[in-house]
Amino acid sequence: STANLSDVKLCTEKNSGGVCDSDASTFPASTPVIYCSANLKNAPSGTKVTFEWKHSGQNMGKADVETSSGTVSSNFTTNGAVEPGSYSVTVKINTDNATPITKEFTIE
Repeated sequence: STANLSDVKLCTEKNSGGVCDSDASTFPASTPVIYCSANLKNAPSGTKVTFEWKHSGQNMGKADVETSSGTVSSNFTTNGAVEPGSYSVTVKINTDNATPITKEFTIE
């Protein structure tokens, strides 16, 4: 597969196109929702992309999104009730040769 991900960003608010305008790496503990968006290119219809959210290596949630080329996104709902610390989200196209992209972020 020639499908690939680029421009992976984290934010608290998506724009009208459903993507993050800027990329943030630190969020206040009161943040209700954190979004992760990415551009998916050269992907046939029905391509699955997995978002895996973790805190200190522990799985916090996983979302499988089925799509074709364009914007793909997932969100992590904190409801302002998560522990401060180190978090990450890994975005991966579900093909054998896809390289996952991991974004680290901090909640403080």
